[in-house]
Parts: sequence; structure tokens; C-alpha cells
Amino acid sequence: MSGDYSSLTKFVRETIVEPRLEFNHLKTTKSAINSIINEFQKLGWTTEHVENTKSKVPKHRIISKDGSIILSMSSAKVFRHPMYTEQICQRKHLTKRMLAFEKLPIPAGSDFSPTEKNIARAFFGKIPKPVVIKPTNSGGSHGVTVGVLTIEDFESAWNFAIDEGGSNSSVLIEEFVRGIELRVLVIGDQVVSIVARIQPFVVGDGKSELSFLIKEAENARKVHYRAMQLPVVIDWNFVSKRGYSSESVPKEGDIVFLNPLSLLANGAFYVDITDSVCGPIKSMAVNARKAIPGLEVGGIDILVEDINDVTTAVILEVNTAPSLNIHRYATHGQPRAVDLDIVEYFHAQSLSSVLTK
Repeated sequence: MSGDYSSLTKFVRETIVEPRLEFNHLKTTKSAINSIINEFQKLGWTTEHVENTKSKVPKHRIISKDGSIILSMSSAKVFRHPMYTEQICQRKHLTKRMLAFEKLPIPAGSDFSPTEKNIARAFFGKIPKPVVIKPTNSGGSHGVTVGVLTIEDFESAWNFAIDEGGSNSSVLIEEFVRGIELRVLVIGDQVVSIVARIQPFVVGDGKSELSFLIKEAENARKVHYRAMQLPVVIDWNFVSKRGYSSESVPKEGDIVFLNPLSLLANGAFYVDITDSVCGPIKSMAVNARKAIPGLEVGGIDILVEDINDVTTAVILEVNTAPSLNIHRYATHGQPRAVDLDIVEYFHAQSLSSVLTK
């Protein structure tokens, strides 16, 4: 895998810049929770609100018409898998072992308990750089440090992972693989949506300073309700390492990434490419879902240099609570009604159980 941003830059240029792909216009959003509940009720399922004083997250129980299937719903996550499925996916090192058992490609790395810092430091000395250091039990970017190169970087990244992960978390050190980050939503044996998650960027025109290009990019986001609410976060340390400052004038066509994290909260783009990704990569995502016992609906994170070449892909994570809204409200490309896909899947399961009785 490439150690630079060449593959991502090529993808952005070919997928967004050259076709002049603009932000989707989005005036408002609708609750996936209400959408899912209403659709189940239309199909004759019973939905019950579950009181939970320990959590602010809305919870429901959803029961098929014949009572053969009982689903749990936490926020917009619909599932019937056992607790051990959650525990495997929450502990990233266990997820990777499950994937490895099925001979699926994963980044090189290892996990260490909080008391094994000296061993981890020795491991860090041997693993090819740069690396990612993160707690094994946290989601999103909590406790994650990317691009760790030096022993000084290691020390601060280790402490950050421990602080965010807590005393019950191990620390994962793994190869930092750059490329195009895909979130693949798998329901049963079907890939229903794929978005490329791209950290915010601007394109040089050969005349304007970077600060001006950033303001223009922020204005462009205003047509998309969710993107407008989550403005671009500029990591000037990251930008400076790429050779730019706020006064720099990028050359015409130069793509300047503004931070290293492809998170919507940081201003990332979510581009639907469901119809463009090759079949073998989609099959890899389905097999990753199958590798986790009990999992039926999963968000598979894949890094790939070429969306048409499965040999360039590695699997980063498997999520039991995939964000539906990044597919429902993609910033670019075709929005996908994945909330309804989930309902259709479980309803088909209930009809199948009736036929086999």
C-alpha cells in the first residue's frame, strides 16, 4: 500500500474534481428511527418503546406479526445478535483475529495491555512506519493518533490512547495504510451502500491563497444541511507538513487536504460510489460481516488504493452500529434509503420463517 496520498488524490480528482461533482442539495433531514418504526408498523410488526433510565439513547423492541422474530433497536440500530457479537466488534483486536481466521486482509499490528508499554515500545521500533495507535475499545476517532513516526510521537500517542480508552482497554499499534476509505453497509448477504469517506480538501486555482479557498469551500457546504452544521476543521500542523500555510497559493488543480481524519464532524465528504466498486471488494465486505458470529447488519471499513482492484484492499473495522445517515444523506452522489433496506431484510426473514414452519 502506498505511504502517501497519491491514490486518494487520484480518486478525488477522477471522482469529484474532473466531473465537477457538487454537493447534494439537502434542506433538512428526517429521523431514521421514526422511518424504521413507521415502516415496520406498515408491515404489521409491533413496536414498543423500552424505558431505560441508564441511557438517553432511545430504545425499542420490534416484534414480527407472528411473534417469531424479536428485534432490539438502540437509536437507529436494529439487531438481534447476542452480546458477544458486540463485544467482539468493540474490541478491535478480537475483530482482527476473527477476520484473520477467514484469511481476510488486515493491517499488520498487535495489541498491548496498559502495563505492556515497554513491550509496545519495542514492537513500535520494529514495525514499518508510520503507524496508527488507538485504544481497542473506543469508536470513531477517540484516542486515535495517525501517522506516528518517532519515539516521541509514540509516547504521546500511547498516553492519548490510554486516557481515552480507560484502564480496561488495550492499545492497538498497527500499520498506517493510506488510500481511499470506504464504509460498506452490508445487510445479510447484500451490499446495499458504499460511501467513500474523504477528509476535507480544497482545489488550487493558481491565484488564490489557501485561506480564501477554504472560505469558498465553506460557502459551498451551505447547500447541504448536515455539511453546513459540521464545518471544516483545519489541522494546520497537518497542512504545514504537506508544505502549505494559510498564505500559500496552491497551483491550479492541486488538491490540498485539510486534516487527516475522514470524519463528518471534521468536515469530511461522504461520496456514494456503490455502483462503481468492483464485485470482489463487495464480496470481501460480505465475508467480513460473516466473519463476526451473529452479525447481520454491519458497517465494514475498508481501505483500498483502487476501487477496481481487490488486491489493494484491507479491512480496518467491523461496526455493529453503522451510521445510516452517511448513506441516507451522502454529501455527493446518490443518497440511499438504507433504513428501509434494513426493514425489508428482517421482514423477509420473518416471511421465510413462516414458510418453513
